Amino acid sequence: MQSYGQNLVPFAPRYDEAIKGDILLIGNSNVGLDATDPYNGNATNDNLDAAVYVDIDGDPSTFNSSSADLDVPSDDSCYRIVYAGLYWSAVVDGDDPISQVKFKLPGTTNYLDITGTEIYDQNAANDNNSNTYAYYHDVTDIVAALPNPEGTYTVANISSLVGPKPNAEGLSAGWSLFIVYEDPLLPSKYITSFDGFTKITSTVNETFPVSGFNTIPTGPVRAKFAFSTIEGDRQYTGDYLRLNGTTIDATNNAGTIIRPGDNFFNSSVSDIDPATNTPELYTTRNPNSSNTLGFDAGIINIPNPGNSVIANGATSATISLGSNLDIYYYYFSAFAIDIIAPNIVLTKIVEDDAGNDIGGQIVNLGDPLNYIIGFQNTGNDDATNFQIRDILPINIVFNYPEDLVLPAGVTVASYDPDTRELIFDIADYLVEENDPVLEIRIEARVVDTCSQLADACSNLINNQAFATYQGTINPDFVITDDPSVSSNTGCLLTPQATNFLADLNDCTFEEDVTLCGSTVDLTAANGYDAYSWSTSPSGTPVIGTTQTITVDATGTYYVHNTAAAPCQSIDQTFNVQLFGNNVSNPVIPYADEVVTCPNDGKQLPNIFLCGANDFRDIQSNISDSTSIIWEQLDESSCPAVADPDCANEDGSCVWNEVENGPNYVADTAGQYRLTINYPGGCFLQFYFNVYENILDPTVIANDIICNTPGSITVNGVPSGYEYSLDNTNFQASNTFTVTTTGLYTVYIRQVNVPTNPCIFTIPDVQIRDRDFNGEATVTQPLCHGDLGSIQLAANDAEPQYYFTLSQGATLINSVGPIIDNNYSFDNLNPGTYTATIDTDDGCTFTTDVTIV
Repeated sequence: MQSYGQNLVPFAPRYDEAIKGDILLIGNSNVGLDATDPYNGNATNDNLDAAVYVDIDGDPSTFNSSSADLDVPSDDSCYRIVYAGLYWSAVVDGDDPISQVKFKLPGTTNYLDITGTEIYDQNAANDNNSNTYAYYHDVTDIVAALPNPEGTYTVANISSLVGPKPNAEGLSAGWSLFIVYEDPLLPSKYITSFDGFTKITSTVNETFPVSGFNTIPTGPVRAKFAFSTIEGDRQYTGDYLRLNGTTIDATNNAGTIIRPGDNFFNSSVSDIDPATNTPELYTTRNPNSSNTLGFDAGIINIPNPGNSVIANGATSATISLGSNLDIYYYYFSAFAIDIIAPNIVLTKIVEDDAGNDIGGQIVNLGDPLNYIIGFQNTGNDDATNFQIRDILPINIVFNYPEDLVLPAGVTVASYDPDTRELIFDIADYLVEENDPVLEIRIEARVVDTCSQLADACSNLINNQAFATYQGTINPDFVITDDPSVSSNTGCLLTPQATNFLADLNDCTFEEDVTLCGSTVDLTAANGYDAYSWSTSPSGTPVIGTTQTITVDATGTYYVHNTAAAPCQSIDQTFNVQLFGNNVSNPVIPYADEVVTCPNDGKQLPNIFLCGANDFRDIQSNISDSTSIIWEQLDESSCPAVADPDCANEDGSCVWNEVENGPNYVADTAGQYRLTINYPGGCFLQFYFNVYENILDPTVIANDIICNTPGSITVNGVPSGYEYSLDNTNFQASNTFTVTTTGLYTVYIRQVNVPTNPCIFTIPDVQIRDRDFNGEATVTQPLCHGDLGSIQLAANDAEPQYYFTLSQGATLINSVGPIIDNNYSFDNLNPGTYTATIDTDDGCTFTTDVTIV
């Protein structure tokens, strides 16, 4: 911002954002001619010599007070306050601190003490002319926290001199509250507010350049201007507001000019009536004086006939303040203008396999979770460079890329299996203005075992996606990591992750701990609010209240881990045994067979992996060791054993460490051992073998769409295999025709293998019955002689698409086959049209549309 002339404090932005929403301004005067009665005369404060405090609250702790009511036009839909700035000022300060006021909110009885930030303080040696000041305080957090921000706001104790005036300018004081609110149903606007301090006279004017926006390319450009000044008199003319060189006035719905172009700042408070969209004197104040004796606050629509003041495609504007006679002090302005910008509505819900929304519900171990990420551009500009970022929670099972179902035009930019971060690239043609909703499906499931849910809040499965994109016509409009919400029904302002509670009541958290030495530490799961240890399942007696306790005797120990809601509390059991007391190979529960070596009677677990992607997640459930080391034999380092039922324990063998910790994922063929080291120097060694058939089958699942049945096709399998959907009835063909929706498991086995053939399974193959529907969006002509358009969209169906438009038996136009699921027929004359959508799967949609 820049200015010319005298500028006591340079004007700088307080709020500067592009949002879907609007601005409001309320305020009142705290100095007048009567404590409670409104003043509706035409006098000026410099001609009056008996100023008194306005004091309407009846509170002995305040010496002046006034109120104003806030009414948000969007209260029938949904909105939220994103910014609120409180301003106060006076021509001559009083004996009380100028930085402090009292602020009362709607629905409350007590004042809040506010200490403001100085904008300007004249701090003159005397009051012979003026001793003016202006202060500001950000009250966003206070106002936004109200369950209903609408209602009466009261400001008290504005420091001001009263009584006989000491100067030629008179006495005046007042306050204003500037509000920015967000509403997804409103057009996108560029909103900027700025404050400073300048004295406008016949020789000192002020100019504010405003930039950083891009107005709509066609149609009427709408803008609003808000302001607060002091010492603008009713009878003195010459003060003006100009936008891009055009002098602005304000005319109400009755045709009365309430702010003339040559006396714009005329001791009044005005707003915009939402019913008529015209400026009116703001009367829902106490007192509601029509003449506020030197205090001005208001908000107006900028008159812009034929876009003569602000043009289509404009990227800047100039606001000028001046006077040919009247003196006034200017300290606050705000500007809001409709802009062109995309608006991606990003939703994320979770469904069961039947398509029911199960967000917030209890799910069990192993239950399927189908995440549905929906996106749609509801703005007035095409979006570009659109990415969706999603970090999947650790307590679900997700197989990449098999569990992804992506519409055409959506691709995976990256996937990090360590952080579980998925990033999707969305083609530009899917997020153009008026494009329909599209969906990404992630078909996951809850973890399978309780051992993965011991730590605090593991029962909460929280997930949220984030959108990053920018505009096409307005490339300066950039949104980064905008969060997803749980619905797309208009109220989209409170981002919500999709939450699930996994029920842990049926889980048993039990561990065997080895006492190797005089003591051993028992450590409960992480992150709980409190712990209570006992030697009895009843919890009594309590022997410890820390996460870790030290014990010196064998036996069973119990700990109750307490978590605050909505996290679940759990109980853990620790069985303390002497070293070597019935400790068995922890791999045995995961083995497909266990053989016994005839030489020494030791058991050897064998694991058979079916497929290149098969694995066995071995969890030892051992927590009392100092380390657990998993190693694989270098089979070239020593002679092979003579009996395959025996482990190779030759001392000359070389073993290579493959993991260090309680768990190991076995996904590679080989001979393995694990060494369990205990406090005190004890250790145990166990052996196991892994065999692998590297068959890597994949499936392609096609949903049931209209007249086309679904299908499941198995790929990547050589000859010599057969296939089944029930593990009983096998067929030679690798393709199944599916006419019933559901979740299928594909079974694959070798033929002519009489004993224990490897059964390969591909679980959770989902077949849906697509809910095809068509949509017709009509754009009516704005003016006589203009032409209309009809946009058709095919939802929840696969390409190719065919779009036809006709009148009676006359074909107007047709297009197809195309892969884009929407098409716009433009330049249409008035009349009734029949619109038809067809797809290769036999889907048909027909509707009649009228252009008037």
